[in-house]
Amino acid sequence: MKRVTAHRRILAAALCFTLPFGLTACGDDVPDETTRYVGEAASYLTAAEEDGALGADAVADTDATQQGAMADEDVSGLETEPTDDGKACDFSEHRRTVMAKYDDDGDGALNARELRELKADVGERRDTLRPRLAQLGRRARHWAFWRVRWAFDENGDGALSAEERTALVDAMEARCQRLRTERLEQHDANGDGTLDEAERQAAQEARRARWEARRQERLGTYDANDNGVLDAGERVALRQDRVESAQERRATLLATYDTNGDGRLSTEEALPLRQDIQRRIIEGRDAEG
Repeated sequence: MKRVTAHRRILAAALCFTLPFGLTACGDDVPDETTRYVGEAASYLTAAEEDGALGADAVADTDATQQGAMADEDVSGLETEPTDDGKACDFSEHRRTVMAKYDDDGDGALNARELRELKADVGERRDTLRPRLAQLGRRARHWAFWRVRWAFDENGDGALSAEERTALVDAMEARCQRLRTERLEQHDANGDGTLDEAERQAAQEARRARWEARRQERLGTYDANDNGVLDAGERVALRQDRVESAQERRATLLATYDTNGDGRLSTEEALPLRQDIQRRIIEGRDAEG
């Protein structure tokens, strides 16, 4: 696993230039188990409040059932008015939200039972991410977060090691910081480093305007009866196009990474793709809103 170790060093170095001073990515401190799992849950909340194609190239390792489920989530999100409250991404706030939810005795820490509950709710796969965690966010994007976790599961064993989980959390925190900076650059009119009520409202309105423009574009393509909404049949057509797009992207990725041509990615073949997705996450790419 020398390639993995070398990549981790490069990743950590990149994060040092991205994360605020003092975070674990830039020092020798090793986060404890509670910190890692609270961070993973906070990462889920970060993914859930985004739009865009976060980690989309993980589709390379999906089957038809997963592609259909991803399309269902995608179509649902496309047809739902944004819940964006205009605030800049705040990873520390997400951490506090998770702690408040699971710290049942209110002592400021998670005891063994509380940590077990959090670990169970996070799960390792889409079907074990339980509703209590999903409800912490303004909406649920289970499959978006599945794609993120897939990218950091470098040994392909279906679970995250302590090192892999730490890398995921650090990357999502770095992403949140980048997206926060971008929103401040766009909407912090008075330059005070925060968004006041008027600036948040402007951010909300800009986000909704982008969503409305895309909605009108979709209606132009799929609203066959011109009634201004997508009915059940029209949503099916949109969903099918999303599935076909995922299948086409998967075929393209396999053509690039499936070096032995067996139609699937081995652990070794998938590693460069996983690492490319990691870089895109850290760089704040594939984001909208």
